[in-house]
Amino acid sequence: MNFVPVFAALAFLAVAAWPAAAQPANPPHHAALRADPQPLSDADKQFLAFAAEDNQAEIQLCLLAEKRAVDPALKAFARLMVNDHVAIESRLAALANDVQAQLPDGVGDEGERTRAELKGLAGDQFDRKFLAAQIEDHSKDIEKFSQAADRGSEGASRFASETLPILRQHLALARAVQTQLKAAE
Repeated sequence: MNFVPVFAALAFLAVAAWPAAAQPANPPHHAALRADPQPLSDADKQFLAFAAEDNQAEIQLCLLAEKRAVDPALKAFARLMVNDHVAIESRLAALANDVQAQLPDGVGDEGERTRAELKGLAGDQFDRKFLAAQIEDHSKDIEKFSQAADRGSEGASRFASETLPILRQHLALARAVQTQLKAAE
């Protein structure tokens, strides 16, 4: 199997998206939120709870993929995802602190279902199912984050807007790795 095209795509996309992923954990505009936090609407609270559970699920699923995946490009993708989602988790925790919001600390029902489905799989079967789940999940995430970016409070909207480029990068990378796996079959 020739992994060079996938590694090249992963490297290109990671470098291209690095400025978006390298946002500081507490950008200067958060200072205004600390001084007088804007109250969160119920929709903002639901979005932040969704983001927390979904993000934690991404971390846990990608740690599982690092152990179970057989394709080296998929393992590299999973490592990138862990790194990015840990950074997102840090930004989300800072926002929750700024607006005095409580966030759930689990993976949520959807994350638990996906983890249960993947735990019983191995080899190529795991790789295919993991990528399909990542593509489906990131497609849904982009939709929810886009809505929050357009309609959320200042803090939730900013967090969603800053996270969207990373989610789009993950979706593009998942599709690229999936294409590579299909071509190798």
